[in-house]
Amino acid sequence: MQLKLIASHILIFIISIFGITHLYEYVGNGTTEIIYAIFHLTIVLILYLVSGYLLTDKTEKFKFWNYYIIALIGAVIWLCAFLNSPTDLDWKNGNGGILWLIYRMYISGIETPFNFSDSFSIHTKNIKLEIIILLILTITPSILQAFGGFIKTNRNKKTLPNIGYK
Repeated sequence: MQLKLIASHILIFIISIFGITHLYEYVGNGTTEIIYAIFHLTIVLILYLVSGYLLTDKTEKFKFWNYYIIALIGAVIWLCAFLNSPTDLDWKNGNGGILWLIYRMYISGIETPFNFSDSFSIHTKNIKLEIIILLILTITPSILQAFGGFIKTNRNKKTLPNIGYK
């Protein structure tokens, strides 16, 4: 299941970057950019939820830890990037921030909607806040996939109450 979750993460990345992003060139003003970015983010979040639902076997018992792999890989890359460059996320100046570039590529499927509008951006002047937001973005896909799996495994457990029919 772990490999399927990683494959779905890659597929969602491809859909987000190559399938949805090119439509931003048709957006004209700031308000439309925000609306479109929210729409883009919503689609990506729904795709993670649906991937967890589809990849879960409905007969298996739900275990949250079955969905950890995307968050684990992202957290390891995030930790390496943070230890290498804890105060600067800029990889362009050759200051050791290249791991942040690798990390951002890993989470770009979910981060991309935040890159097209200054009003809907995660980039702040507070570097500590931005680093925490980046960590949250690595956990979000696993949580949504786990929630999709939870919905599927618990959907069949709802039964009608016993009202005395034989």
